[in-house]
This record gives sequence, C-alpha cells and structure tokens, in this order.
Amino acid sequence: MEESRLRLQIQLLRDELNKTTTLAQRCLGRQITPLDLSNSALIGQGHSNYHNSIGKLPFLDLAEKAMNELTILVNVNNPLWIEIVGEGGGVMESLNLGEYVKLFSPCLEIKSDNNSTHYATRASGIIAANSSTILRALMDENQWSYLFQTIIGTSALIDIIQEDNGTNLKMMYAELQALSSLIPVRKVKFIRFSRQVAEGVWGMVDVSVENSHDISETNPIINCRRFPSGCIVQDMPNGGSKVTWVEHLDFEENEFNHPLGVMCCSSSFGAQRWLGSLKRQCLCLAIITSPLDRISGMVNQSRKRSMANMAHRMVVQVGETMATIRNNNPGEPTGVVLSASKSFCMPISHQSLFNFLSHKHTRDGELMEVHSPLPIMRELVRIDKNNGDHLNRVSFLVTKVLHGNNKNSVPILQETQSDGSGSLLVYAQVTLEGMQTVMEGRDSSLVEILPSGFSIIPSTKVCENDDDSCMMTVAFQLLTENSPGNMNIPRQTIEYINNLMSSRIQRIKSAIYRG
Repeated sequence: MEESRLRLQIQLLRDELNKTTTLAQRCLGRQITPLDLSNSALIGQGHSNYHNSIGKLPFLDLAEKAMNELTILVNVNNPLWIEIVGEGGGVMESLNLGEYVKLFSPCLEIKSDNNSTHYATRASGIIAANSSTILRALMDENQWSYLFQTIIGTSALIDIIQEDNGTNLKMMYAELQALSSLIPVRKVKFIRFSRQVAEGVWGMVDVSVENSHDISETNPIINCRRFPSGCIVQDMPNGGSKVTWVEHLDFEENEFNHPLGVMCCSSSFGAQRWLGSLKRQCLCLAIITSPLDRISGMVNQSRKRSMANMAHRMVVQVGETMATIRNNNPGEPTGVVLSASKSFCMPISHQSLFNFLSHKHTRDGELMEVHSPLPIMRELVRIDKNNGDHLNRVSFLVTKVLHGNNKNSVPILQETQSDGSGSLLVYAQVTLEGMQTVMEGRDSSLVEILPSGFSIIPSTKVCENDDDSCMMTVAFQLLTENSPGNMNIPRQTIEYINNLMSSRIQRIKSAIYRG
C-alpha cells in the first residue's frame, strides 16, 4: 500500500514537473532537458528530495533571469527610459517599450492586443534605513504589508522555495489597490527573489508565474501580470540607502468601468508610489526609535509608537474605499459599519488641491464632521514622515465644540501623505481617554476610531478640456443602529448616506471655488 501511495504521488509530481518545465522553457526561450523522474528513483528518495532537487529549478532560473533584467533596467538610461516632467516640475521615468523588446527576451510574453495596457516606471531616492533592514522587511510578508499600507490590500505567502546561502525565493499572492473604487484591484501571483548583486548592493525582484500552482491563462482571479519589478538597494556612508525602484505591469483595460480610472491608473501603480511609501514608513520608524524627535519634542518611544500604530490602523481602514457593509473590527465601535466612497474629477492640479485642503482641514473643521464654534484647530504633537515636510505627518489636533452651554475639547488624529503619485488625508475623532492612552505610550489597538478622509490621484489626461485635473475620492464610515450581524440596512439609512456624501462633496467644491 505504501508503494502504491508513492506511485500516485510520483504521477502527481510528474504532472507538476511538466507544467513547470513548460513555463521555464517559455520564459527562458530555450529547451530544458527534464530530469529523470523514474518510479524506482523517487520511491527510494521520497517526495522531499524531489522538491529540493527538481521542483524549484525552473523558478530559480526564472528568478535569476528576472534579477538580471531588473539590474539592467536600474543601471541603463537613454534610450531605454524616457524622462517625463510631471506636476510641479518633478521628473518621472517611463519605459520605452520598443527599446525594451530589442534589449531583452522578456520573462513573460508581451501581449499585442489593443485591450492590454503595458507600462513600466522607475524612481530613485534616499531611504532612512540600511540595505539589510530594507531587504529583511521586503521579504517578510507582514512587514511588507506594513511598509506599503495603502498599496497592498491583501497578501499571502504561498510557498518558501529556497531560503539559504544568502538567497531567498518565495511564491506569493497579493492584491494591489488604488485609493479609488474606479480603479480595479490588481490580483497577482508571483515569485519574490532576493540576493546580493554586488558588494554593498542587494536586489529584490518580483515576477509573475503562469501555468503553475493551478494558475491558468483563463483563471479569472489573476487579472494582472508583473514583469520583473522591484528594487536595487545600495548602502550609503551615512547609514541610509539609495533605492531605485522599477514597477512593470500589464493588465486588461476592459476591466475599467469608468474613464476616470483609466486616466489615473498609471499614477496609482507606478514606481514613485512604491518608493514614496517606503521612504515615509522607514523615516517614521527611524523617528520612533530615535531618543528625541526635534520636530515634535516627543521623547518617549512607546508614546510615538502608540500614535504611529493608531494612525496606521486608521489609514488601512480608509484605504478600503469601496462601499461595503461589514461587522466592526477590533478598535471600532460595536455594531455594523457602513462604508461609502465616491470618486469625481476636479479641474485643478493634484498638488494644488491637496495643499489647499490640507491647510483648510487643519485650520478649521468645515470639511470635517466637527462643527467648531472656534474656527481654529491646534496641533498638540506630530510625527513627521519626510524631514519636516508638512505634507507627510501624523498629528494630534484639538478643537472646541459646544455641548449644551459648555465648550468641550475634541481630539482628532490626522495623517497626511503626499508625493508625485498622489495624496491622502485621513482623520478620526478620538475620545479624551483614547488620546490619554496614546500619550501615555500604552497599546492603542483597541482605542475606538471610525476614520474618514479623501485621496487625490493626478491624471495623465485632462477632463473637460481643463489644463490640469485630478481624481478625488471622498470616503467615510458610519456606525449604524443595527445590532452586530444584522446586515439589513434600512432605506432611510441609505438615503442619509447619499445625502451626507453629496453635502460633503459640495462643501469641498465650494471651499475650492471660494479659495
């Protein structure tokens, strides 16, 4: 019976080997001689030896080819990359697909149909962490999700293929999201590979896998392919790192249900967004662990960590911008939470809109649910995420509201993020007891918050013949009167949500037009 069981396993393994060999041959552009898979040999060696000697070889070949391609993409400039001057004079780099095809034998087949969108971008910057810290975080799926909190909706580790001798190869699944429900979530399965590429230089590369692990070309779950994408990290003398990020994708345009989504998609999944998020989160972690943050004056590390963790939870909640009905999560008020969002075009540049609204938001409560008799919000403490840049920070604000004949203090936690790929402003009212928990450096994970906010994504095409435009998404959450588990939302509640959304959008537009 044991021999029969092993023979059945061998047949299954032989089928898997045929699929992975076919994948590797297509990606490498050459024939691969299959290794011997005789019954007698495998019955003697067992399944684990097969996995160690055969099953990972096609993936290792693919990973090495992807790493070599990434290294070239990072180091070669014209004519492979085209510089494009973006909003505010910033320079973005876009891949010249014609030159790319001449230079490489691509790891994945390039589709020629008109419905497929194929683009790649490159961005470089200095990160406040050394190469080993960055690579360790990128190869850990939990830390990876934390670093890219607004980009990664869901991620999972499927398999560890190799983890020794300074190399690390894994198979993963991820859902990449934009901060708008008009842009479809990108679902991708890929292998992730990291190794040292030179003295003091490390690389991490992702590349999609096809026709393996039950992935077929007609599988409706996977709607995006990731050509070699990732980063090359070089240690700097000051303890930081120079990081060059390449993001290379293709997907089907017919998945879009609104032209605004097409206009703003390249900004949402470009290299600049990945690099900007990495830069903010690494600097935030450096500030948390530093003995003294000169900007905020907060000395206690546990206090800074508690505040940053609550802001992270707040940003992740608002990142789920699609309208959903769900039970509450830990750290939210008990009951059924109704989330709603709406995206619309604004005839103004992305950065100008964010500069105005972030200043307006901090100055008074007109755009919040706070109706303050005193149109002043005072900043108590903050954690900067970009060396004193007011566009990227976590802040505790406080204002006064009337409650009967008394003026009560209302604390508000706010986080702002902004770079060339887009902007985000998220806020939530916090009880005085909740703020005290944070300021004493205690665990803030159960402090109740129900955040709202808005995102702004620059568009690559203008709308309604304006010189500048962007897509703005307003999102908020409302605690219904339903008991937990009761998802029957009354019609009056839906109407109230619609009216509230219309009112909020109108206040934003009126504030812009009044200047």
